[in-house]
Amino acid sequence: MTDSYPLPKDWQHPLDPPPEYKRLRKEAPVCPVRTWDGNTPWLITRYEDVLAALGDPRLSLDSSLPGFPHTSPASAARQSRPLPFPFLPEAEYRAQRAMLVPEFAPRRMEALRPRIQQTVDEVLDAMLAGPRPADLISAFALPVSMRVICDLLGVSREDADRLHVLSRTIGSRASSREVAEKALDELDTYFRRLVEENLREPTDTLVGRVVAEHVQPGRLSVPDATAMFHALFYAGHGPSGYMVGMGVLALLLHPDQLDRFRALETPDALSAAVQELLRYVTVSHMGRQRAATEDVTIGGQLIRAGEGVLAQPDSANRDETVFPEPDRLDVHREPYRNFAFGHGIHLCTGRTLAIVELEVTFHTLFRRIPNLRLAAPLEQIRFKKDENLIGAHELPVTW
Repeated sequence: MTDSYPLPKDWQHPLDPPPEYKRLRKEAPVCPVRTWDGNTPWLITRYEDVLAALGDPRLSLDSSLPGFPHTSPASAARQSRPLPFPFLPEAEYRAQRAMLVPEFAPRRMEALRPRIQQTVDEVLDAMLAGPRPADLISAFALPVSMRVICDLLGVSREDADRLHVLSRTIGSRASSREVAEKALDELDTYFRRLVEENLREPTDTLVGRVVAEHVQPGRLSVPDATAMFHALFYAGHGPSGYMVGMGVLALLLHPDQLDRFRALETPDALSAAVQELLRYVTVSHMGRQRAATEDVTIGGQLIRAGEGVLAQPDSANRDETVFPEPDRLDVHREPYRNFAFGHGIHLCTGRTLAIVELEVTFHTLFRRIPNLRLAAPLEQIRFKKDENLIGAHELPVTW
């Protein structure tokens, strides 16, 4: 039994998963762990076992099932309202996901590249015109990610900062159930109003199109649409924003890899380097939650129906049996499937958008500021310790 989840992290090395995962992969790759509410789901740490768990239909993301492992009071609080589509029973999840697949089709996302480039350049212009040192998180990484998702959904940019604060509240394991409920209420109110506005006058946005094609004809209810768009905003800005910050930090702390990154000459090489950063720094570090609907054996361990599972992506992404020298950042590493965006039927719907955004952002930042460097020692940088996403509170940089 591992006494607490998530495991404590060695914050002297903020880019790395807890070192305990390495021991668990060798000695107890599928072991019980105690969560905040006293439940004891199975923690899965090896790559092949995580791959098997996330691909097994007997392990469900339906959060209403017995044994589903809630990783925070906020996670449990969602159960009292319409759930975001990933947490619905499989048939309902597939139906709602199908409504979004055309919106996130690779060609459509690739067509957004010039618009994303313009956004990145505008935000970077503002940062370069401002004071030095600058906080890369508040001056660049988060503004880019929020503008991209706001423009896609049709959310007002003026509302983005408040929505981000609310999103961090529900993503914090330190938030009480009452505080999380209040933040969820405010977010639900905002996105319900956005749905209703598009019912009256549809806009040429993702929200407007889904409302016109699915809400107006009655295939998707207003509460379910509200939960859907709330989830898209939440997942569409935090992970990519903090990934930019932690990815930049990883490259700045590895000057040889930064030199190689700057020298990349082809889109395929850039894409592979971004995949390596996603493997090396898994910002969505909380275990992928599942509940067993039938008895299933993973990694030689019987998991009974009604028991919970946490498939740990950051541990799997550092599995030494799959990735040679897994604790070494190598932007020339041959791409191999990682779990930054999950796996199986719950593979992140917006992953193509995220990858395009990260490619543009990293490439542009280091092209336009070739002498970017940290403006504070690593030990003085404050990192988030109690949220569902790892990242720096502030990342001081200069040039």
